[in-house]
Amino acid sequence: MVWDYDGTLVETRFADEAAVAELVARHPASRAGAELFWATDGQPLLQRIELAWPGRTEEILPLFSQPVRPRRLRGVTPVLTELHHRGYRMAVVSSRRHAALEWGLRACGLRRFFRAVVGLEDVTQPKPDPEGLLLALRLLTVAASNAVYIGDNEVDVDAGRRAGVITWRALWAHPDAAAAIPGPFALRRPREVLERLSAPPLAAVGG
Repeated sequence: MVWDYDGTLVETRFADEAAVAELVARHPASRAGAELFWATDGQPLLQRIELAWPGRTEEILPLFSQPVRPRRLRGVTPVLTELHHRGYRMAVVSSRRHAALEWGLRACGLRRFFRAVVGLEDVTQPKPDPEGLLLALRLLTVAASNAVYIGDNEVDVDAGRRAGVITWRALWAHPDAAAAIPGPFALRRPREVLERLSAPPLAAVGG
């Protein structure tokens, strides 16, 4: 089982919101790029900054690089604990930098659940390219046909489908989207992961 990081396991948007607010406070004209920054959520941070504020990445990146402890999303830890007890092999795949992932997972007590962590530097192409997912599966020695990927946005859904894995969309961090996105692959609370795994046949659910 492979998990996305931001918006699926933990909440980190508040830290990005603080960085954007500080940027705008320092340079009010930067407000014009904020909408594009938020519209590209799910893409690598460096790419989002360059799209929103071209040519200013080196100047702006330090605002987003300060270590801020992520917030564990409610209900995630009990589900990871149960999956661990059941013997599931798990990994994290994210477009955040590898060091930031390791630090964040350890800071919120989740690192122990995962055999592999795949970050931005571990791939040549970030999501929605399936490279990171396929690497995680190789590290877990799990075939794509036996894997599930859980992520919170369209970039994750696209990556999962292109990797050939069963793909479920985690909506527990996005209550507005939870009401608008139908379908058997949508999960509105972490506990539904366990419920789906217990409902045969697995291949009939999403993907």
